[in-house]
Amino acid sequence: MPEINWLKYSLLEAEEIALRQTWAPLRPGDILQIAADQQVRLVQNGDQLLDVLIESLNRLEAKLQGETPAAIDLWNECKVDNETVYRPKDENRLSDYVKRHLDEDLKQRGIIFNREVEIRRGAGPGTGERTDIHVDAVVRGLNGEAYDRVSAIIEVKGCWNHELDHAMETQLVDRYLRDNRCQHGLYLIGWFDCVQWDSNDYRKSQVPQLSRAEAKA
Repeated sequence: MPEINWLKYSLLEAEEIALRQTWAPLRPGDILQIAADQQVRLVQNGDQLLDVLIESLNRLEAKLQGETPAAIDLWNECKVDNETVYRPKDENRLSDYVKRHLDEDLKQRGIIFNREVEIRRGAGPGTGERTDIHVDAVVRGLNGEAYDRVSAIIEVKGCWNHELDHAMETQLVDRYLRDNRCQHGLYLIGWFDCVQWDSNDYRKSQVPQLSRAEAKA
């Protein structure tokens, strides 16, 4: 009913009343628990959730490039003419890998304090069409229903994707975040460009001639 101008203000007032009546302040014990564990984070808004996700992805990057690097998990070893060559796993497998890390890092380790973390892959009309990851930090009432939810969407791309320069806008912003209660997103690129990549893999020629630092910028 767009013709009723005052209706949106009534909705805002109702939301403010609901938040005021359901607000649960931190207890002294909660503050001490947060202070005692440097990894625990308090998430009250989307910006804070993004900070937590970036910290978690930095831990994943350290694991991939560490002393015993896990990066090989994201490569396929293929036999070509009795020679072993390496090719990156596709974007869906990369997205699955990131989701499993977030499940372990945020949910099982309890990084986000005082909220239930829900992590799921996007659901598209066909198999393999969505590489986005939805992260919700939820506070539930006594009846089990969510009364406060903070959300973010992570869009995952391989460095060979032909829409690499545009998908942050055309896909993440204009498709996933437009007209959505969730207004926070991350654009995550799997950067596989290295000499070990099989030169006969057509995707390698599609990688932009950028360093990783230039791509991040």
